[in-house]
Amino acid sequence: MENMRAIISKDNKKALSNNSTHGSNDSLCNCRSKGTCPLDNKCLTSSLIYNAQVTSSTNNITTTKNYIGLTKGTFKQRYTQHKTTFKHRKYSSSTELSKHVRHLKDNTINFNIKSSIIARASPYNNSSKRCDLCLTEKLMIIKHSNCNLLNKRSKLISKCRHENKFYLRNN
Repeated sequence: MENMRAIISKDNKKALSNNSTHGSNDSLCNCRSKGTCPLDNKCLTSSLIYNAQVTSSTNNITTTKNYIGLTKGTFKQRYTQHKTTFKHRKYSSSTELSKHVRHLKDNTINFNIKSSIIARASPYNNSSKRCDLCLTEKLMIIKHSNCNLLNKRSKLISKCRHENKFYLRNN
């Protein structure tokens, strides 16, 4: 029993230390060139809700679409996953953002993606049985004007995927 208590205590310390904010601006970005950072030199920020603004232009008509997403890990990790879905057709249906980018690529339309942080929140907490990260993302989707939003309304009724790690069968 004492051994299990030590394991749980160690695990809790690790989880709590991952949610702390970084001290200096240097620790918020580790990009080789600060000008290429996907999130204004804050790419190592974790537990956030972000807006990816996709701007494309055809025949001198500029179109802007927004995608609201979240990440429990760092934004840089999530951005790398997005880039993989953009490159490989087999992953192109994993998110609404990747579907839109695939459509643009298939039609050889030039586009630009600009990401920004719109909120920070804590992930699932086993004691409160609540995930502020997922709830905040849903709130941001609801508050956004629907005319240029890529997210689907079905996302609002989806289950939090962050609580799964607290189930015994997943450990």
